[in-house]
Amino acid sequence: MKKIHKIIIFMILILMFMYPRVQAHGGNITGWKDKNSDKIMEQNGVFYGYHKQEGKRHYHEVQWNEEKQKWEIVKSAVYYDENLKKINLEHSEKSEKMQVQFSEKVDGDTAKFDLNSQKITVRFLGIDTPETVHPTKEEEPFGKEASDFTEKSLKNASKIELQYDTHASKMDKYERHLAWIWVDDVLLQEELLKNGLAKTYMLQDNYDYAGVLQEAEQVAKGEKKGIWENEKAVLEEKQENNVPVEKEYELEMLGLILIFLVGIIVKVLKK
Repeated sequence: MKKIHKIIIFMILILMFMYPRVQAHGGNITGWKDKNSDKIMEQNGVFYGYHKQEGKRHYHEVQWNEEKQKWEIVKSAVYYDENLKKINLEHSEKSEKMQVQFSEKVDGDTAKFDLNSQKITVRFLGIDTPETVHPTKEEEPFGKEASDFTEKSLKNASKIELQYDTHASKMDKYERHLAWIWVDDVLLQEELLKNGLAKTYMLQDNYDYAGVLQEAEQVAKGEKKGIWENEKAVLEEKQENNVPVEKEYELEMLGLILIFLVGIIVKVLKK
C-alpha cells in the first residue's frame, strides 16, 4: 500500500507541473452573472470587472454576453489597478533573442530561416493566419494578404531575431520551432494582428507578449480590419476541434505520462 501511495503522490506532482502549461488565466469576475452588478465599473464607455489572484485584486476589461448572460473578460492577460491604470507585467526570465537570416516563406504564420548555418522552420508563436497551403483546406479569405505581408516584412528587414518563450515548448511535433519573430525590433505577430491578418491562437496568459497580442487583436476587431470585416463569419468558421500545434505536443506528452503511471499502478496492484 505504501508503494501505491507514493505512486499516487508522484502522479499528482506531475499533474501539478503540467497543468499550468496547458491552462490559461481563468477565474470569474465578481458579479459576473449580474448585468447591473455594482461590482462592474464603467469608464468612458468601457466596462471593467475585478477578481483576486494570489490575494490581490486586479481588474480586466469586460463585456456583457447577452446570449450567455454573463460578463466575460476581453483581454485576460491585460491587468488594471483600482484606478483602472494598466499594470505593466514584467517577465524576468525572458529568453535572449537570436539573429537569423530569412530563407523562405511558407505562409502567413510560418517561415524558414538560417540559424547558425542550419535551416530551421519556425511556426510563429501565439497567432494563426488564414490558410493558404493547407493540404486539406482551400485558401481562406485574407490568407494571401497575410502570407504576402509576412514575406514582404521578412524580405525587407535589416535585422530578424527569434525569441523563445520560457513558458512555451520550443518545438512542436512537426519539429518546427515555436518563437516570437522580431523584424527590425518590431514584433511581427503584433503587426499581423493589428492589420487583421491573424487571430490569437491558444495564447497563454503567461507568455511574455500575451497582453501585447491581445490588445493588438482588439484594435483590429474595433476597426473591423481584415478577417474581422465579418466577425460573426470568422468566429463560426473557427469553431473547430483542432488542437493548435504549439499545445498539441504538450497534451500528447501529458497523456503518455498518465498512461505510463496508470500502467505502473496496475502492475503494483497485481503483485
